[in-house]
Amino acid sequence: MREIFSLNDSQWFLGAVAPQTFPAPNDFARVEGWLPATVPGDVRLALLALGKIPDPFLGRNNDASQWVDAYDWWYRRDVALDLQENARAFLLFEGIDYQSAVYWDNELLGAHVGMFSRQLYEIPRAAATKGMHRLAVRVSGGKQLPSMKLNPLERAWQMFAGNILPHPPQAREFPERYATLKCQMSFGWDFAPRVLTCGIWDETFLVQTRDAFIRDVWVQGTPDGRVRVTLEVDATRRCDAHIHFRIAPKNFDAAEQSFELPLHLEQRGAYTFALQLDKPRAWNPWDRGEPNLYTLTARIIDSAGEMDARETAFGLRTIALAPNPGAPRNAAPWTFVVNGQPEFIRGANWVPADAIPARVTRDDYAALLQLARDANINLLRVWGGGLKEKRAFYDLCDALGILVWQEFPLAGAGIDYFPRDKNYRALLRQEASAIVCALRNHPSVVLWCGGNEFIPRLNRHVTQILREAVTERDGARPFKLSSPSQNESHNWRVWHGYANTRDYEKDDALFFGEFGLQAAPNAETLARFLPDASLTAPDAEWTYHNAEIEKLRRYALPHAAPSEREIPLPEFIAASQNAQLRGLQCAIEAARRNKPRVAGCAFWQFNEPWYSICWSVLDYARAPKRAYYKIQELYNPVLVSFHYPPRPYRPGENVRGTIWLVNDTLRDVAATLTVWHNETQALRQAVVLSANCARAGAAMEFAFQRGANALRLELRGENVFSTNEYDLNYFDRGSSNPLRGLLQSAAAWLRTRT
Repeated sequence: MREIFSLNDSQWFLGAVAPQTFPAPNDFARVEGWLPATVPGDVRLALLALGKIPDPFLGRNNDASQWVDAYDWWYRRDVALDLQENARAFLLFEGIDYQSAVYWDNELLGAHVGMFSRQLYEIPRAAATKGMHRLAVRVSGGKQLPSMKLNPLERAWQMFAGNILPHPPQAREFPERYATLKCQMSFGWDFAPRVLTCGIWDETFLVQTRDAFIRDVWVQGTPDGRVRVTLEVDATRRCDAHIHFRIAPKNFDAAEQSFELPLHLEQRGAYTFALQLDKPRAWNPWDRGEPNLYTLTARIIDSAGEMDARETAFGLRTIALAPNPGAPRNAAPWTFVVNGQPEFIRGANWVPADAIPARVTRDDYAALLQLARDANINLLRVWGGGLKEKRAFYDLCDALGILVWQEFPLAGAGIDYFPRDKNYRALLRQEASAIVCALRNHPSVVLWCGGNEFIPRLNRHVTQILREAVTERDGARPFKLSSPSQNESHNWRVWHGYANTRDYEKDDALFFGEFGLQAAPNAETLARFLPDASLTAPDAEWTYHNAEIEKLRRYALPHAAPSEREIPLPEFIAASQNAQLRGLQCAIEAARRNKPRVAGCAFWQFNEPWYSICWSVLDYARAPKRAYYKIQELYNPVLVSFHYPPRPYRPGENVRGTIWLVNDTLRDVAATLTVWHNETQALRQAVVLSANCARAGAAMEFAFQRGANALRLELRGENVFSTNEYDLNYFDRGSSNPLRGLLQSAAAWLRTRT
């Protein structure tokens, strides 16, 4: 007998108290005024709903909400309880941000540090009387977050490097965010505001059972139908019982299957069972088959009836990383192999959908993930400066057949290292283990990664703990130390280094993990969050919302003379979006032409967490930039590409290049290739694209014309339609000289300091 009561509603109240060092004493009585609140929620969301702060995402309003961090906060609500004899009650919190203490009536159930761990508290039987009870949660404010404790050498390095190295403000050496395993982005990033979120940000439940409680269900399944189920059970007594498993198709039609096995319960233990499914159906990424899912229900039954039950979804699949064909000897394996077949990764980097993640709903995830699927994306890298997302994100990725590369919440250490003290290591082990346990039943999750942009050699204390957590709690998925590492690239020579976009073609990495260019959102989106005075040309308000104006001009206006650097805003928006589109096209086509030596790519970035001028192809309002539509073409499983030298051509000069045909599917594809130069058909021929292959096709040349020079390519066949286009007039005039790019970057940094 399991009953689950949702506590996710607007029956909560919120109140402020003076800040105290965590763990703080019970100062519930010091709250002077209670305000209505909602869970999942955040203090700022409650205050915004009441009009007590302006919307922090508009203009410079974020400055006006920073006072919130100076207080600690209480949440409270009434909970009705009616326990039967021999029944038990538990409170389950999927996520509280960040330091918290939970009280039932006036009794402390537990204190906790960490944003991502599930918190589970049994209500003591003596306190579980019939009637109404008060549930209260104390949460520390932002100014009470842990701080870094530096030794003299580290303080000297911080003082020296923080003043000398060309870092943005949020990348100061040994920043305070290192001391937490909170969403790193919330301390401020180059596409996100500083918003130190605080609240009960994920779902909350009251669970009632009999005298056994299934704490966790872990399901591992392979395409041949073998299923291994591990139950972690907490019981009040030792007894003989039996376990009943029901496995039913979740998103396809087939008969359900049942299994019944004996079970001797200890008071606390883990129990593993091996099951064999008849006529199994594998889970596949969307471009390789159907993402078939099953639902498993586990029921523990004794002579008096059902003691407890749990349900979870799972899929049958295998995942491995294999060496890339044609890669250097001893290179790290980067080819994703799903169900025994290599899968070229057409990926994107995912960042939190909102800088206040409590606000994100299943509908928000559904809208964004459908846009990802519509863009032919087959993998999302859940970036290490962000979150373990809410359960709905992974449920939807499972259902859509989108692969997930999951990083742990570590990011941006650069040439620093994360804390090495005993308490931090214990916290890391706690949070990493919790993340793995929460996500391991999801077939969409195919890779664990230590985090974003830190040096593994300097952080062995971190990567060792993460590897152990993955091995002990999962063991079925590959683990990467960090991103980038082991023959992976984050190519920021383009953009941050001012390099020519042709630099992407020189990248010899086996996997392209990050690359991209900023682009302004559409004028309608800009008008939502910028004052009218900022809607004529980029200014300081743009910079407040993350625009790197000098670099935007460098890539958006490659043909403009110095006296023509200011153009009307609509033209500037179009130019920046076109530069982003062409840069992504250059990088993605380079990766795809070089398969299988290159195993895939993931552009930076798919979405954004607030109104920003950044690298996203979808703005915060979910309005696509031009590059989004180009990604749909570039990520088609079947691609036709024209490789040519992008440079200035004179009228009458020939543009020479090669047609490339790329097929990521596992079957040969017969199609008709047609090429148009402007409105003139230049080629029409039958072609066959070999399965899972990239090959050079016909060499072609065109006479460059005065005026428009549009090239359009089309592949059309049975169940195949793929297009691509090029503006032969477009090219990047910027230097490919790394020294010049470095000097430009340093000059821009000096301008920001002066």
